Amino acid sequence: MSAPSTRPLLSLYRAIYAAGVTAILLVAGFGLWIGLSLRSWPVLLVPVAVAGLLVLAVHGRLTEFRSRRHLPGPKPSFFLGNMSDLLLHGHGGRHESLQALHDEYGPLVRFHSAWGSAPFVSLSYVSPNLLGKELDSHRRADRTVLSRSLMGMAGGELHQTHRQVIAPSMTFRGVSERGYVLKDVSDRYVNKWKHVDEGYEGLQSDLRDWSVHCLSAFLFGDDWDVGADLHGYHRALSAIEEEVSFRAFHPFFVRWVFPGRRRRVRAAYHRVAAELGAVVTRREQRVPAACPAHGATGTAAATGGAGGDLLDRVTRAPWSTEVRVEELMSLILGGADPMSYVLSQALVMLSLDPHVQEKARKTVEASSSRAQEGDPGPDPYVRNIVYETLRMFPPVPFSAKFSDERAVVEQGMSIPPGTVIMWMKNAVGKNPEIFREAERFDPDRFDPERFSADGEKRNDTISSFLPFGAGPRHCVGNRLAEQQCVVLLTEILKNFHVVPLRHVNVRFHSTISVVPSAVPVRLVPRGKDQR
Repeated sequence: MSAPSTRPLLSLYRAIYAAGVTAILLVAGFGLWIGLSLRSWPVLLVPVAVAGLLVLAVHGRLTEFRSRRHLPGPKPSFFLGNMSDLLLHGHGGRHESLQALHDEYGPLVRFHSAWGSAPFVSLSYVSPNLLGKELDSHRRADRTVLSRSLMGMAGGELHQTHRQVIAPSMTFRGVSERGYVLKDVSDRYVNKWKHVDEGYEGLQSDLRDWSVHCLSAFLFGDDWDVGADLHGYHRALSAIEEEVSFRAFHPFFVRWVFPGRRRRVRAAYHRVAAELGAVVTRREQRVPAACPAHGATGTAAATGGAGGDLLDRVTRAPWSTEVRVEELMSLILGGADPMSYVLSQALVMLSLDPHVQEKARKTVEASSSRAQEGDPGPDPYVRNIVYETLRMFPPVPFSAKFSDERAVVEQGMSIPPGTVIMWMKNAVGKNPEIFREAERFDPDRFDPERFSADGEKRNDTISSFLPFGAGPRHCVGNRLAEQQCVVLLTEILKNFHVVPLRHVNVRFHSTISVVPSAVPVRLVPRGKDQR
């Protein structure tokens, strides 16, 4: 049973499939009648070929069902597979639907997409198979919007070339060298929050703007227009995210049957592309390719150094302007909403656990005295808070791998080639077989010096749940994402007490990442609550 809001949509999809099959049969029947009337074998071959293709497609669908019926999961329908199960809580609640399927069927769940799309297997644990090079990331939906970027292109030599251009700016060293940018942007928002009244309701909007602003300033340096319309820019990014997310789990023909959605995403794409194109142009005009500054970047790149900001590396790459813009767009899309969600959930958990909040504040104050000027002095405990938030509230609820050639064995069952294998991060993070007291917010679980009650050294690592993906196509910006969250969280702990707001109704919507409607906390400047 699907959510009421999705039932008309599912009915429309069924009608489209039925109309398509009916049309093919009518065309084949009419062609057969014409061929027999004319007694022309060449004419008869056309309807026979059309009918034959339909028979092959039906046979392929039935074979898909038969070859995976040994895997646990709900019974599929012919046209839509298990779409009604997946959309039980609406399009934005797919992570909740998948969690319910895992609760019912166990750590491995099979579900079929609509006819014409690959079937899925969802895992509630991290499998070693996900780390292998044989499985590529499943990028069907991304490819329809951002085909020229890391987000959309298939694995291979071109993908490796793009990653080699981007990766040096995203290493621990590259992020540390430009960490002052993250702090400068974070300080602007901290200073703003010091002067808002108690009824301020713009925290969620501010966190989304902060995330976009941080990423853009870090990636583009002085050529990022700080006066840009962040709200409009972010709305356009969100529209692209929504469309990519929609296409990922809906029938292949949705790109063409909803012209309004297509126009909106095209307008959003052009809005963001215009902004980023202007950034690229400013850099090219300010620092031409023949300038010694570019030469220095090339030397740094050859030796593995970061060599300036990422925009410098991208403008030197032998790419067209369209490719440069789309690659930059994919980096912003991949990090903006996910990191604002992580911060919002971290603040909520800190507000509900004063002990963890106070411990974090004390460690921040201790590390601040050792920090270098302009450096936030990242504290391990604050980083562990980020990790624990990622475990309990993964901003991207699922990641997927795919192979057309290789069968994969999971839980003693063979998963046929052509199956998308994804891990449900919400289920992984709260799996009691992986994490002790999985429902408890406990940043100390990531302390490398932590010991279990029996004296055995035990600490969890980020590899236990892979929030940034797995294998050669893991998130290229994971270091930046972590540091971005650590910096703002550190500044908030220095300057505010985080207080819960008990009567705020929060709704969650899932696109590529999860987006909450509000952050039910209040930031009280330190000392103000004691006056």
